[in-house]
Amino acid sequence: MGPPNSLDDVRIEYVQHRRRQWRVVGILVAFAAMLGVLALFGVAYAQQSDRVDELQAQNDNIVSDHHTIGDMFAQQSERFAEQSRKLEAAIQSAYRQGFRAGQEAVRLPVELRSLARHAAAGLLVPRRIPEGIGENRPRVTTDLDGYTIRWRRVAFFASRTEPLSDWTRQALGGSRRLQLGRNRVQRLTGPSGVIYAWRKGRATYAVIALPTNEATVRALIVSTS
Repeated sequence: MGPPNSLDDVRIEYVQHRRRQWRVVGILVAFAAMLGVLALFGVAYAQQSDRVDELQAQNDNIVSDHHTIGDMFAQQSERFAEQSRKLEAAIQSAYRQGFRAGQEAVRLPVELRSLARHAAAGLLVPRRIPEGIGENRPRVTTDLDGYTIRWRRVAFFASRTEPLSDWTRQALGGSRRLQLGRNRVQRLTGPSGVIYAWRKGRATYAVIALPTNEATVRALIVSTS
């Protein structure tokens, strides 16, 4: 393009040049505005992304807490069910033992009916009081492991914890084995009189009496069979 020929040409060229400048400025402004909008979108997206991450973390914590609570609840429920089963079993056992004790009480001599629960639990208890044993009312003492029956000249002992050796070591001489009813017993002489001792059903039994009462003692032992 050659040099302008007149003032009008100069003016036209100047106007065109100004228009081009404004067009460039407009493009730059539009581009800057677009960049600003994109920047705003980026900031907003970043903020929303952080918020989403935060919400996701909170949700994960809530889910984890729910799982933990669910596991704890399941464990508590299982323990409760187990305790309920044990309680029911204990109640049933107590009922059965009480029922058996009631049956045993009917079969025991009146003087020994306080031993019905021991008899129901499997301990041997005399079923008959032989004549000539002494006064009619013996002294009966009980504990969790056994019982003791005392007449004036005869004493009967039963224990789940006492070993048989506690009685056999009292022998002042030898001992003799006897079959009395269903009981295989040892007869020995101790410092307090004649002792009959035996083990049966994880329990130890012993009867102490004067030699003059041996017939009564043997009848008493036979009645426990």
